Parts: sequence; structure tokens; C-alpha cells
Amino acid sequence: MTKTLEKRTTQIFSIKRLVFDAVFAALTTVFYIFFKIEGKFIPIFPSFLDINFSMIPVIICAFMIGPWDAAICVVIRCLLKWLFVGSGTGYVGELADVLIGLAACIPAGLIYHKTNFKHKGLLALASVVVGWVLMGIISNLFINIPWYTALYFKQNYYKTGVPDALVGMTSDAIKAITFGNVTLTSQNYMPMYIIFAVIPFNLILSLGVVLITAPIHNRLKQLYDIVKIGRTKKFEQIEEIEDNSNDSETQNNDNINE
Repeated sequence: MTKTLEKRTTQIFSIKRLVFDAVFAALTTVFYIFFKIEGKFIPIFPSFLDINFSMIPVIICAFMIGPWDAAICVVIRCLLKWLFVGSGTGYVGELADVLIGLAACIPAGLIYHKTNFKHKGLLALASVVVGWVLMGIISNLFINIPWYTALYFKQNYYKTGVPDALVGMTSDAIKAITFGNVTLTSQNYMPMYIIFAVIPFNLILSLGVVLITAPIHNRLKQLYDIVKIGRTKKFEQIEEIEDNSNDSETQNNDNINE
């Protein structure tokens, strides 16, 4: 009887988890495809950098369910975009979004679920910004620009440098950011692009996502306790011990009062 009950509980747990994963994957995909601001409307950044807030459902998923569920949502949103919309960047932008999304949601989810710090929520949100910015730098240095150059300008990035066409796509934004004090060339492109475009863009976007996510997260905390999908046995045992301790204290107090 006990084994049957445990098996049924496990089945319900798995179904509930799949349902929530599907909901979060759908939400982040809709945000990713439809709710975005194209770079051409933001003159201080290069035109090929788009702003979207699809990471908000992903971070909530990491907190409510777990880091690996959030990671699945990050991958699914890009796969669905490739399937239904395609890619305007030769899949370079989507690959970068996957890497940045994973770097942001996995550490945040691990901190929130695997630690017992007093302010672990704030620490997890801070890790979103740090992971986001660092992966933005790494992906642009070693993947985005080399791949984009090889695809669209038929050059070997590591031998011939950044083509003038790519410099031209970015130079106006860099001039706007630096008030005309920096002129891009194929020789100084990468450090200037990283310093004046990649870092501020990802820092502003990640901070914006975190500032929007924080109040939503605070309002949904009670729902986390109801869902209890991402709760580990360790934390459930701790809570059970605390509950038993509280019950014992209450009973002792009642006995003293009597």
C-alpha cells in the first residue's frame, strides 16, 4: 500500500513538473519572439542588439521549480523560434541568448535551492546580473563576432580581423556612447565593442530584468510553498524538524500553563 502511494505521488509530481515547465517555456517563448525592442530604435547601441524580457519567466521558473527546469526553458524558447520564425543572424544571436540564459538562470537557481543563506533571494538575483554580463563578454569574444564574421563577410576572423562592414554597423552607436571620442577601426573593434557596447548593454538589460523580476518573485513566494516542485528532500526534512520543534515548544508551554 505504501509503495503504491509513493509511486502515485511520484507520478503526480512528474506530471505537475512537466505542466509547469511547459507553462514557463510557453511564456518565455512568447516574450522572446513577440515582445522585444529592436536595436534600430535604440541609437546608443548597435542596431543588431535587441532587447527582450524573456528571461523574467525563466528566472521565476528557476526559483519556483529549479535551475535545470529553467535551463530547459531557455533552450526550448530558441528551438521554437528557429522552428516557427527562423533566425536573422545565422543562429548567432540565438546561440548567444542560450549561453547567456544558462549563465544567468543556473547559478541563480542553484543558490536559491541549494543554499540556506538569509538573503539567498537577493544573492540569486545578483548572480543573474554577474552571469549575464560575464557570458555576454565571453560569447562575443569567442563565438558571436567570429561566427557572424565568417557567415556574413566570408572572412576568417582570427586571420583577417573584423571587416569594415561590421565596423560600420557599430561605429555610430559607439560614437553616440562616447560622445564622439572613440573612432572604431578593424584593429580596435573588439575591445571597444566589448567595453562600450557589450558590457553596458548586458548590464542595463540584466538589471532591468532583475528589477522587474524581484517584486514578482516576492509576490509568488507563497505559491512556491504550495507548488513545492523544486523543493529538495533536505529542505523538506529541515522544515519538518522545525515544525516538530515548534509543536513540541507549544505543547511544553501548554503544559507549563496548566
